[in-house]
Amino acid sequence: MIQSRFRLIPQFVLKDEDGNDFSWKNLLGRYTVVYFYPKANTPGCTLEGLDFTKLIDEFNGNVVGISPDDCKAIASFKSKKGLKVKLLSDPDKAVAEQFGVVKDGKLIRSTFIVDPWGRIRKEWIKVNVNGHAEEVLQEYKRMIQEDQALNDNILLRRALRGVRPDPVEDEKIETLIKAAHLAPSCMNKQPWRFLVVRTKENLEKLHSTLSEGNYWMKHAPVMIIVYTDDELGCQLSDRRNYALFDTGTAVGLLLAQATQMGLIAHPVAGYDPIKVKELFEIKGVVITLIAVGYWGNIDMLNEKHLAAEFSERIRKPVEEIAKYI
Repeated sequence: MIQSRFRLIPQFVLKDEDGNDFSWKNLLGRYTVVYFYPKANTPGCTLEGLDFTKLIDEFNGNVVGISPDDCKAIASFKSKKGLKVKLLSDPDKAVAEQFGVVKDGKLIRSTFIVDPWGRIRKEWIKVNVNGHAEEVLQEYKRMIQEDQALNDNILLRRALRGVRPDPVEDEKIETLIKAAHLAPSCMNKQPWRFLVVRTKENLEKLHSTLSEGNYWMKHAPVMIIVYTDDELGCQLSDRRNYALFDTGTAVGLLLAQATQMGLIAHPVAGYDPIKVKELFEIKGVVITLIAVGYWGNIDMLNEKHLAAEFSERIRKPVEEIAKYI
C-alpha cells in the first residue's frame, strides 16, 4: 500500500461534553485543530481554552480539546469558563496514546492541525500556552492559503525539450509509474499500459519512429510508450471509450509527479504508431510517447524550440474554455 508522508489521525470515538459520540470521522472534510490538555479548570488549561475560544471564528469553529477528564468535568469546565471549543473525554488516555502524547502515564500538552483528508499536517509537542493559540492560527491560515492555491507542480510543468542524456535512476522511473497507476478509472479497470524503454538498442528502435520535429527526444535516456486497448476499459454509450480517457488521466498524474521530482516528462504525438506497435509487439493503440530525463541540454535545440523553452506559457482565456451555469 502506498502511504502519504503525513501521519493519519487514529480512528477513535470519544464522548463530548454532552455525552454524545464524537469520532474521527467528524474531522474529515475540514481543517481542524485538535489539542490535548492535562486537566480541566487548571490555570494553563483554562488560559489555553480561552485563547482558542477568542479565535474560534477564525478557526471556523473547528477546534477540539481532549483531556482525561470525564464528561461531567468537561461540561462544567466549558460552561464555567465560557469556552466555545468542542471538548472530548479521553479517560484512559487511549486516544492520547494513539497520538503519541502520553509519557510515563502523563498526558503531554500538545496540538495538531488535521487537514480535510485526515492527515496530521502540523504538530506542537510540550506546548507553552502563552501565545500558542495565535501561533496555531497563523499556521492554520498559512496551510489553507497554500492548499487552496494552484499546485506549484502544475504551474511549473512545461513541455520542455532540453533533455540531458544523463541516466535517470530506476527508482525514480518506478515512482512515476506508481503515480500514474494511482489514477482513477471507469469501474477500476486500470486500462493504462506503460512500456519503459531505456536500453540503447530499444531506444534506437524507437527513435526510428519519431517525426523530424522530435529530434530532441533522441537525447532522452528513458522513453515511455503509453498504450491501451478497447477491451481493457469501459465501452459506454455514445462511443465513449473510457480506456482513452483513463489513460490520459494517468499520464497527467505522471507529468505532475515528474515535475515534483525535477524531471522533464514530455509526451508527444509525433511518431509512427503502426511502426511502434510492430517494433515492440504492442496490441491496441499507442496513445503517446513520453521523453523522460533531466533538464539542461539546451544547446542542441533548434532556434524555434530554444525560443519556446523560455517563452511565456500561452493559454486561452478561462472564459473561453469553461462556463459556470
